[in-house]
Amino acid sequence: MDVLQGVKIFLFPKVGKRSIEVHADVDNNIPSSIVQRSLLNDWQLQFESCQEPEFIDKKGRIHTPIGRVNLQWHKAGFLVENTETFYVVDSGDPIVELKHAGDQAADSGIRPVALGAQTPEEQQDSQAQKKAKVEQERAEEKKRQEERDREKQQGQALGK
Repeated sequence: MDVLQGVKIFLFPKVGKRSIEVHADVDNNIPSSIVQRSLLNDWQLQFESCQEPEFIDKKGRIHTPIGRVNLQWHKAGFLVENTETFYVVDSGDPIVELKHAGDQAADSGIRPVALGAQTPEEQQDSQAQKKAKVEQERAEEKKRQEERDREKQQGQALGK
């Protein structure tokens, strides 16, 4: 199957900004993933101009790239991020069209996945992981402080 509809992805338009959920078709016959200029305008993102030949996707839509932009994205339900150069186009649907569905989809088969907010269990797991990390960092700092105190005591004992 060359074109799959209904794939939900999360785009990271700017470092440190929230991800944005969008619908994307997957068409492995297009030369590069594409994103509409209007979406980049909404995100206030600049792109590099380019002149690439027009191409036709599997649905018969003609796309003429007017620029390039690097974006990070991951499929809904997966955490593996992809960094990819997208062609910027002024043509219609979809807002985003992917050349591939990312490495994480290779083994699972690509299927539509809609992901809402974290479940309470996922939130608890995330909070527990954060808490464990903080506790580990505190324990490591405590060990470093104890080592500094020992070195200080040894230095004072030698100085007497």
